[in-house]
Amino acid sequence: MHIETLGNDTTSCLTALRIYNSNPDFLLHHLGQEQISLDFIDEERREAAHHGFGLCLISVQECPLGILDYMQRPDGYVYLSLLMLDASAQRQGLGRRAYLVFETLVRRRGATRIRIDVVNDYEPNLLPFWQKLGFIGTRTDSLCWGAKRSQILVMEKQLR
Repeated sequence: MHIETLGNDTTSCLTALRIYNSNPDFLLHHLGQEQISLDFIDEERREAAHHGFGLCLISVQECPLGILDYMQRPDGYVYLSLLMLDASAQRQGLGRRAYLVFETLVRRRGATRIRIDVVNDYEPNLLPFWQKLGFIGTRTDSLCWGAKRSQILVMEKQLR
């Protein structure tokens, strides 16, 4: 499994678009719409870069199957904004594998703590997935992405 920065080329952006749009339920509950466009991908890339986030593709044997968006500060704090697999790659243990590859990557770069915000106001929610990976809920909050405001559980994992 490999994680690399999403390229500026059309192929990379179309790949990201395919992955996002394979998850219409996620998009509906997080953005308030069932599909996104290439314009959305372009805007996400610009916003990510502006705020110090890296938008990445997750691949297995050269086949892109997921998207990862995160920011790592010099003090060791990591904010994992998005980990999404193509719908066809879900429920096969690949999400767990992708997260563990990501954790190894950021640990090597000095990470000491990882934060995630889990939208938990619809079913199925991913709280059990993140809890099994060692994340603990620290507080509730709300998050606005696109035109949608969602309730979230802020979760953190201390790295040793």
